[in-house]
Amino acid sequence: MKTTKTTIIKIIPALFFLLLFFGLGLPEAHALTISPARIEINGNPGTTVAREITLFNDNKGAEETYYVSYSNFEAQGETGSPLFVEPTGDLGTWISADKTVTLPPGGSKTILININIPTDAYAGGHFAVIFFGTNPNREGEGQVSVGAKTGTLILLSVNGDVLEAGGLVSFNTKEHKIFYNSLPVDFEYRWKNDGNDRVKPEGKVTIHDAFYIPADRINANAVSGNILPHSTRLFNLTWIKHPADPKALPPSSFFSAFFSRVSYQWQNFAVGPYFAKLNLTYGSQNLHSTKTAFFFVFPWQLLICIFLVLLVVFFIVRKLLKRYNRYIINQARHGINNSAGGV
Repeated sequence: MKTTKTTIIKIIPALFFLLLFFGLGLPEAHALTISPARIEINGNPGTTVAREITLFNDNKGAEETYYVSYSNFEAQGETGSPLFVEPTGDLGTWISADKTVTLPPGGSKTILININIPTDAYAGGHFAVIFFGTNPNREGEGQVSVGAKTGTLILLSVNGDVLEAGGLVSFNTKEHKIFYNSLPVDFEYRWKNDGNDRVKPEGKVTIHDAFYIPADRINANAVSGNILPHSTRLFNLTWIKHPADPKALPPSSFFSAFFSRVSYQWQNFAVGPYFAKLNLTYGSQNLHSTKTAFFFVFPWQLLICIFLVLLVVFFIVRKLLKRYNRYIINQARHGINNSAGGV
């Protein structure tokens, strides 16, 4: 995405960028909620595409007026966080909507946005955001002045001869770790998009045990994340069955810590070698890409307890068997003595 003058907008926290791109709802400081947080659409050159956005004023004590502005965005690093730039062209200048929106206390309003796609728009991805801010536009500047604001991401695909290129770069456990004391096991994979439209891979990571029996399956793209053109995105996954309670108090002694660990390992039981197979589908032609990672889980605290329990059971069973054998021998001797006395 090229502009004659690119101005990076720094007024939105990076964390909000990330959550917004993932499509998660987030209550803002100025008590505005927008639905949807992300719009993904297709359109032909020379046509107009319309969509609705609903704004909710979560401030039940005051009326609020929001001012509308637009920005383009592009990929920033491998996190999926978008980098917003001033819209001197492209999608940020194709969108039109009401300049202001006034909401009563606790009220909501649905507005219509129109995307006028030029006849000479190139096929592929175009990306922008429509912002709603509490401060009016600065005179002579095509952006909202510094203040609280939020928005909806617009991901437009212009139909035509779209180039699809790139693919799965790597898949492994985080930091290529092989040995684990217990779950969780963290995975990461990188996807490179060399095409000119966004890519949204879909699929699962299947965990196989030593006998190649499926032990679990993980959604490989639970956040429905897109990879923008000419960028690489890092995806993080976690295999865990029962996460630890974050509100639980820390153990007060060595023994309580040990048995707390044993209990956790029992709830998340996993032992031995495992194979994690990533299987992804992507693109308009439903192409496939797979990679496999290997790791080993050895919950030694739990195994010690299991060994001790089995050892105790073994000695108890052995002792009972000895008593039973003595009982049988005594009964046999008693029978022999009775038979001899009768003769």
